[in-house]
Amino acid sequence: MIIAISQRNMKMGKGADRDALENDYVSYYEEFGLTLVPIPNVSRNIDVYFKKIPIEGIILTGGNDINPKLYGGKPIDGDCSDDMDNTYKKLIEIALERKLPLFGNCRGAQFINVFFGGKLIQDVKEETGVNHVNVKHKIKITDEKAAGFIGKKEFIANSYHKQGIMKDTLSSELKDFAITDDGVIEGIYHPKYPIAGVLWHPERPGSDKEADKKLIGAFIKRKFFWKA
Repeated sequence: MIIAISQRNMKMGKGADRDALENDYVSYYEEFGLTLVPIPNVSRNIDVYFKKIPIEGIILTGGNDINPKLYGGKPIDGDCSDDMDNTYKKLIEIALERKLPLFGNCRGAQFINVFFGGKLIQDVKEETGVNHVNVKHKIKITDEKAAGFIGKKEFIANSYHKQGIMKDTLSSELKDFAITDDGVIEGIYHPKYPIAGVLWHPERPGSDKEADKKLIGAFIKRKFFWKA
């Protein structure tokens, strides 16, 4: 199965800017039989990848901060990338147009929320008093059907995000299925389209591999959140 995947945009300066896809993504998703096609952030014709390659799904990865101007937030000094934002927007549009399953993690899930009109908390620790960068924490499954599908109501997940989603910043078009004790939403899905995302990183150590396997298996087989 061939899957398009986004990349981190690295600002090097002096004409040396580049995209990067962490090796963890390749190693992890190959275990599920996926072949990843990295999508460049500066391409002016992303559609051509989907016209010439039999791509069957899209993964939006983690990476740079999302520019707050997209959701009416205050400007920040973070590592934003307009090229990356534009690419994510285009990939979601392609997923909707072609009815492809789309899975977002960390930044990818955040951008799904922004795309559908939601907002972000720009600094989770400042908002909640709890650090979500480079830690592990408990996840509670808020959706009964999701708990039944995953096979557990809570588990431990890794966390690497400074920005986040709360109940009052979640898009009205999306629903949550996972949340932390401090109120940060960790899992979202669209009830109409085959689109869902998580704030943790399945490809990195520290997440619940059984839960991840269930979710990624559903994404690949177009079941549950990604049902055709």
